[in-house]
Amino acid sequence: MKNFLSKKDDQQNIHQQFESTQKFLEIEQIRDDVLVLKDGSLRSVMMVSSINMELRAEEEKMSIISAYQGALNSLEFPLQFLVQSRKLDLTNYLALLESSAQNQPIPLLKEQTNEYILFLKDILSNVNVMDKRFFAVIPYYPNIVAESSKGVLSFLGIKKQGQTAEAENENYLQNKQQLQRRIQLVIGLFTDIGLTLTPLPTEALVELFYACYNPETAGHEHIKGLDTLGANYISTRNSIVNPEMGPEAGGEQ
Repeated sequence: MKNFLSKKDDQQNIHQQFESTQKFLEIEQIRDDVLVLKDGSLRSVMMVSSINMELRAEEEKMSIISAYQGALNSLEFPLQFLVQSRKLDLTNYLALLESSAQNQPIPLLKEQTNEYILFLKDILSNVNVMDKRFFAVIPYYPNIVAESSKGVLSFLGIKKQGQTAEAENENYLQNKQQLQRRIQLVIGLFTDIGLTLTPLPTEALVELFYACYNPETAGHEHIKGLDTLGANYISTRNSIVNPEMGPEAGGEQ
């Protein structure tokens, strides 16, 4: 009985630690490939391709820069860019090479493959090979400020009663539709420059923020399928991360 209570107390302590950590996050939940923040605003995160300006002629560089400036100036809402440098994990690639070397019937190719594997391992042991990724964050702020500022009640600091679940979901769908219009506008503007924008799905969003808040472990730990994590992992509205999940929240794939 004593051991059972001790284990239960430990789980409650872990639960409280997760809760205290998530209080500092601005994200309320991640649903339908959209970030829902605690202030009610929405975000869409899109991965952006890059352009090698060093390979461009001087006139072409100026044309790209001018088109980029024009695209930014035409927007009626703010746009945030995120550049993330992450240590490149070549574990799966090395395992594939080792398997290929073992099954290689030609002795010369087998020897060259093994030498290439040793070369890569030597580089990885001495140099941090970084993978740089570029993201564009598109926001949508619902008109909650205007609504909450109406009347004397808001002046006195008295808040309205909470919405029903149906009304809240309908409001979310309307806001998401407005966000989708902004997404299509940004995609069209940057496509003309030669950039490709790809919206991140829900699982990729979870992995992105996992890497932001866990830079040391994100290089060798990966988020598994969201169906194995459960909604508690990506939402702070109802409850927090299940402390009994343990390694299910991240591990080698």
